[in-house]
Amino acid sequence: MKLLKKAAAVLMSCTILASAAIPLSAFAQPQQNTEASMELKFNENGEFKILAVADTQDTDEPQQEMLDILNTTLDDVQPDLVVFLGDNTAGWWKGVTKEKTATAIRKLIAPVDARKIPFAIVYGNHDHEGLIDENNGMTEEEAKEFMLSVYQEFPTCLAIEGEEMTGCGTYNLLIKDHTGTKDVFNLWMMDSNPYYENGYGFVQPDQRDWYIRTSNALKEANGGVPLPSLLFQHIAVPEVYQLADSTDSRTDGYVHGNTEMFKEKYWKAKSDILQGKFEEGPCPADVAHDQFETWKTQGDIIGAFFGHDHPNDYLGELDGIKLCAVPAAGYYSYGWNHGVRTITLNENDLTDFETEILNADDILDYEVKPAYKNKHGYYEYKHIFLPAVIGGSAGIVALAAAVTGIVLFIKKKKKSK
Repeated sequence: MKLLKKAAAVLMSCTILASAAIPLSAFAQPQQNTEASMELKFNENGEFKILAVADTQDTDEPQQEMLDILNTTLDDVQPDLVVFLGDNTAGWWKGVTKEKTATAIRKLIAPVDARKIPFAIVYGNHDHEGLIDENNGMTEEEAKEFMLSVYQEFPTCLAIEGEEMTGCGTYNLLIKDHTGTKDVFNLWMMDSNPYYENGYGFVQPDQRDWYIRTSNALKEANGGVPLPSLLFQHIAVPEVYQLADSTDSRTDGYVHGNTEMFKEKYWKAKSDILQGKFEEGPCPADVAHDQFETWKTQGDIIGAFFGHDHPNDYLGELDGIKLCAVPAAGYYSYGWNHGVRTITLNENDLTDFETEILNADDILDYEVKPAYKNKHGYYEYKHIFLPAVIGGSAGIVALAAAVTGIVLFIKKKKKSK
């Protein structure tokens, strides 16, 4: 299967490069959805809206808070596309199976499917984890391909596995002008990979090479001009730290850096940052890599969006590229700044975009009560905290009963004297 796909990918690349006269959409659009209704294009007002949703980290028992955020923003924003930015499922919760993972995905996508809105996904570092343990025995690639097959059950799914390269789900989506006759904008979906050595993952060289080849083909088909693009991936590039000032000691407003490259200092978003702030130190890979440099060289990406760092909502510009964090929408893991991000493109000016954070406090018409599960993982909540509480309560009851018994025994002894 992979061999056939690799051969097809090589042939496709050669064909693209040989004839720029052939529309790039014939090659770059997802192959499983060819209906005209699935075509991404600007509306009659020249707008295209994207809803970016990160770190829902859901299980087969969805969080009501997350579902309420999703349902409300889908109705209010009415996006043309929804992008799930990785860690879409908790991955590692107790007793996870293929069936439970499939159920989690179906329940997550149900609100989007009910509104017939196209959606795309990228993977994070947790999605696959429960499926590769000893109970399920899948490889990372098998787990990702299985999850992708569940997403693709929905007719509005635009996600594909992509060419033969590291990871699963590295692909691009083209957006046509409002007349539907010309490709005028591009969206990159990158699998940033879960882990590398002792740290988090990053886009590997073969994925970078695919991006460069495809970017060049799009440029050629666009008359030699780079096709304006946005990029979506779970784990941020290390360059996001260039949006912040650093200090050697803990100071008000500064957060401790993460990963080997940045953990020795404390960081705070620069005063001229365009939006939001660093609520925690971002967690890119522990090694330097050149992904950001390739973006600068290609000249097509005007903005990149990341999840992974749950409470962060910063947006800053570096070398002409806007680097944007999307806070977690889910409540089964840590976080204290839940929400989603909207992105609005304007066909009349494809060199920029508008973006806004919709915070859970403003979205939900009720106050989310503090609970252990809001700050910790679902596994710990259900299998450590609750048993501890129940066991502790039982212990207190038992202790009280014992004390009461002793008191009664002593009273009885006194009476008998």
